[in-house]
Amino acid sequence: MTAARYLPLNDYLALKASVRSLVRSCGGPNAAAGITRSDAPRLSRYGAAEEAMHAPLDVIADLEAEAGVPEVTRVLAGFLGYVLVPKPKPAARGGVSIGDVGALAKEAGEAITFLGSALGAPEPLSAAKCRKMGLRRELREAMEVLARIDSALETLEDGR
Repeated sequence: MTAARYLPLNDYLALKASVRSLVRSCGGPNAAAGITRSDAPRLSRYGAAEEAMHAPLDVIADLEAEAGVPEVTRVLAGFLGYVLVPKPKPAARGGVSIGDVGALAKEAGEAITFLGSALGAPEPLSAAKCRKMGLRRELREAMEVLARIDSALETLEDGR
């Protein structure tokens, strides 16, 4: 990789790691080659840390669509400080209910409980503890409920 780049080297390495994971999610380089315009050796090179080349956007789009997981897109969003949350299915007209509020209370409450437990422990919060407790999973679940409610309210406001 060349030194004349905007992002730190670790960010480019994280992109390469996400490409490797994405290609694995599609069944490996040979299977992934059948999904997009790049052949298996090139797909392997896109994920190789020692290679300067990166996967083109259309190849990433093909593979993420096949895998159903935004592996590379999530990493790119993180570089800019964004969290990728799945877009909810379109809500039915007036689709916010007391059940949605209950789901939000449940998921937010679980996230707060897990986070409070982690932060209240005598030892400092570590990456390993964060993963073991599933803290990010709990936060994502709460964000998904919020996104679903937001989508329902948007539908209601737009009169759809």
